[in-house]
Amino acid sequence: MEAPLATAQPRDTGIDAVASATRRLIDAITRAGAAVDADANRIVADLDALTARIDAQAPDLSERIATMWRQPGPGRFDPAGGTENPLSPPVALWVQPDGSLRGEVTLRLAFQGPPGHVHGGTSAMLMDHALGIANARAGYAAVTVGLDISFRAAIPIGSTITILARHDGRDGRKVRSSGELRVGDLTCVTATGTFVLMDDPSTREKFRRPSREQA
Repeated sequence: MEAPLATAQPRDTGIDAVASATRRLIDAITRAGAAVDADANRIVADLDALTARIDAQAPDLSERIATMWRQPGPGRFDPAGGTENPLSPPVALWVQPDGSLRGEVTLRLAFQGPPGHVHGGTSAMLMDHALGIANARAGYAAVTVGLDISFRAAIPIGSTITILARHDGRDGRKVRSSGELRVGDLTCVTATGTFVLMDDPSTREKFRRPSREQA
C-alpha cells in the first residue's frame, strides 16, 4: 500500500504547471550565467512582456492572500514545498507507518551556498518546513519559535536529499519535533524544533486566516 502524501499533491495543469516551468527557467538562467549576456536585451524584453501579461490578471495582495488561505489541505503556496510557488524546491513528504515523514528532493544550482553545495539557509528552511508538517500530521497546528540546527556535512548540489521528520511530543503550549537531511547513508543536517500552538489566543490572532470580507 502506497504511503499517504503529507504535502500538496502536484498537478500537471494550471498554476502548478506554470510554477514548474518557471523553476526550469530559473535553473536555466542560473546555469547559463554570463553566457546570456549577448542575448540579454531580447531575453529581458520577452520576460518583461510575459510578466506584464501575468500581472494584468493578478488580484491585489490582500485578495490573493485570502484566496491562498481558503484552500483546503497543505499550503500549495509555501516556499518550501508549495506546488504553486516557483521559488519552492519540489518537496514531497510521505507519511510512514510509524507516523514520521520521509521525502526526497534534488536541489539545483539556484540553491547553492558554498561552491558546489547547498546553502545552509535552504537546509534550515527544509527542516523547519518538515518539522512543522510532522506536528500538523500529529494534530498540532503550531508556529516555529525555535530551531536548533546542526550542519554536519555539506550537501552537494544535484544530490538526492532524503528528508526525515518526526513529532516528538507536547509540553503545554509547546510542541516539539526533530528531523534530519541525509545524502545516501550520510547524515548531513540534524534539527530539533520548538513550536507554539496556534490555539493560543495571542498566536491565533497574530496569524489568523483572512476572511472573505477582507479579500
